[in-house]
Amino acid sequence: MFEIAVASVFIAIAFVAVGTTSRSSAPIAVMEVQPVIEKGTEEILTDLPCPWCLAQTNEDDAWCPSCGQPFG
Repeated sequence: MFEIAVASVFIAIAFVAVGTTSRSSAPIAVMEVQPVIEKGTEEILTDLPCPWCLAQTNEDDAWCPSCGQPFG
């Protein structure tokens, strides 16, 4: 019985070791967010985009004006 427990531990360690080294090292794409400048004004909107659809949002929005997902 003890041998089965020891073998199970070694197998579990092997799975963990193989699982952590087989992850791909592909670079993660980074999206750059640039502020929007409204025509006719010099005001720059610096609010973050919607995390679901990346549409521009305003500070006082309770939900996304594009996809309707609630914030907060």
